[in-house]
Amino acid sequence: MDQVSKALEISEQEASRLYQQFEDRIASGDAMENEIDRNLWEDVYNDSVGNEKITFVRDNGFYHCRRADLDKMDSPALMAIFETSKKFLDFDMYRRYLDSKPPVGYDPMAMQRQIKRAVDLIEQVLKQRWVSGESKGIDGESR
Repeated sequence: MDQVSKALEISEQEASRLYQQFEDRIASGDAMENEIDRNLWEDVYNDSVGNEKITFVRDNGFYHCRRADLDKMDSPALMAIFETSKKFLDFDMYRRYLDSKPPVGYDPMAMQRQIKRAVDLIEQVLKQRWVSGESKGIDGESR
């Protein structure tokens, strides 16, 4: 509950109370558990434990994955994502502003900031693999 309460910016007691209240509503049949609710709470939980959603660029469009998925990807795939995402950012005329504080409310560069975050995370993963001598090949096995 601690992580969920922090993610929702409410007290632990309030999170526990709301959880219990919703659990009671499900048990009594007043509320139905559905896939949308499950996905929402799964996203809240994943974000609260640091498994954030990552947006990146490939040659044929934009994609999303979780941070933990980056560790599972093989190095050639990560390098391809890194290169295409970096190329996308290099062509952005407002790239120099990505390190500035985002404006309050609507951020017109939100997607670019997310892609920059993905590039930074992928760089960290590849650097860790390089330092440790681990290289996940095309077959996904460590070498």
